[in-house]
Amino acid sequence: MKSNTMMTIKLLLVEDQQLVREGLKGLLALHEEIRIVGEASDGAEALELLAALPPEAMPDLVLSDMRMPRMDGLGLIRALAARALPIPVVLLTTFDDAAAFDEAVRAGARGFLLKAISPDTLRQALQDVAAGGTALRPSLTTRMEERHGERAFTAADQPDPLSPKELQVLRLVASGRSNTEIAALLGNSEGVIKNHCSAIFSKMGVRDRTQAVLRAIDLGWI
Repeated sequence: MKSNTMMTIKLLLVEDQQLVREGLKGLLALHEEIRIVGEASDGAEALELLAALPPEAMPDLVLSDMRMPRMDGLGLIRALAARALPIPVVLLTTFDDAAAFDEAVRAGARGFLLKAISPDTLRQALQDVAAGGTALRPSLTTRMEERHGERAFTAADQPDPLSPKELQVLRLVASGRSNTEIAALLGNSEGVIKNHCSAIFSKMGVRDRTQAVLRAIDLGWI
């Protein structure tokens, strides 16, 4: 998306360290398309804040630290799902840990980023997730491939095969691109790409993009 047509992203910021939280606020405030509608020191406080917000002020996405006291980022993701609040969550972590990445995507995180990333990378990741994509950094997905590379599968584990076009779409999904971006790259309408994604999810037995990426890594498709 270009800046002159960019949607406003309403963001809930969740970080237990005040200095880090203030730094993120200052950084994100530099971008006019990102508006922070609330901040919390942990997942439990975030849930309290969400319960008090009017519908028009609900965030488009949550940017949360992964490790926090009381309720961490994973607990927040699960609590949002239990409350039927479909707000995508991008997790920030200090360590490039494949086990943590595995845990995050299985919980339903739409993004998993290192705190050492550049401001431009963070901004782009938030835009991608707000547009319906994912933000899974390549170094982390590579580590996941290494982690699952020796896993053995039986015939029962194998989902229905994807068509060449569906596999192409899945690989672009895994790179973090939105449906709009994939449509532009492949010369299709966004509706066609949505249909491909629906078919991919059905064949793979998953419910969303992050689960599809994780399953594809397990199967060695990407």
